[in-house]
Amino acid sequence: MNDQERLFLSLAEQLASPFLQISRLAEISADDDPEAVSQRWQIVRAISEASVQLVESYALSLRIHGKVTPLRLEPLTVSSLLYDTAEQLQPFARQYGVELALDIGSRSTPIIADRTVLQAAMTSLGQVFVLAQAESDDTAAVHLSAHRSRYGIVAGLYGNAQLGADGLRRARALQGKARQPLQKLTSGPAAGVFVADSLLQTLAARLHVARYHNMTGLAATLQPSTQLQLV
Repeated sequence: MNDQERLFLSLAEQLASPFLQISRLAEISADDDPEAVSQRWQIVRAISEASVQLVESYALSLRIHGKVTPLRLEPLTVSSLLYDTAEQLQPFARQYGVELALDIGSRSTPIIADRTVLQAAMTSLGQVFVLAQAESDDTAAVHLSAHRSRYGIVAGLYGNAQLGADGLRRARALQGKARQPLQKLTSGPAAGVFVADSLLQTLAARLHVARYHNMTGLAATLQPSTQLQLV
């Protein structure tokens, strides 16, 4: 299989779980309590919206890699983008009882990127971290973080996963071949990681294991806009 076929297979396996959840939650009888029914439909909505987002991100990756949709590069701050990403992830995280936290450095250096692509990548990645946190007994928050490094602006998702560079390398090799390619992070297919990786490649960035404030996560190093820094 080529890379896109492996990504599609990973996505298909990922979507099987929420579809099964939705099917079970939609089983409503006449004796069900109205409040319980309302709560179930809220869960169905959050899971459905997250699944749609992941599919749309995958489709966006295909369109850009296939040169059907051009990149729209613009100056933006990573802090505002991560804030919007957290807002988009919040309903999904709430249904799993996972807290989200923003951890952004005091100085927000502007970068040049396609906002839609970068936010789709971070949101797809965020879904995986929410599910991973929900699987664990740890009550710590999932952090959306950005900080400066000597190589650029590092932006990504962080938690307490015991993840290493070798684990990510093996996961890339196992994508589409194993149902749990990233076991150090989550027991599922982790399709959001690979969708994010594919989107970041269109921005000449690459997903990598990163450590920040005693946390481990997956992040991308983005190049700052030197023109805007001079203004």
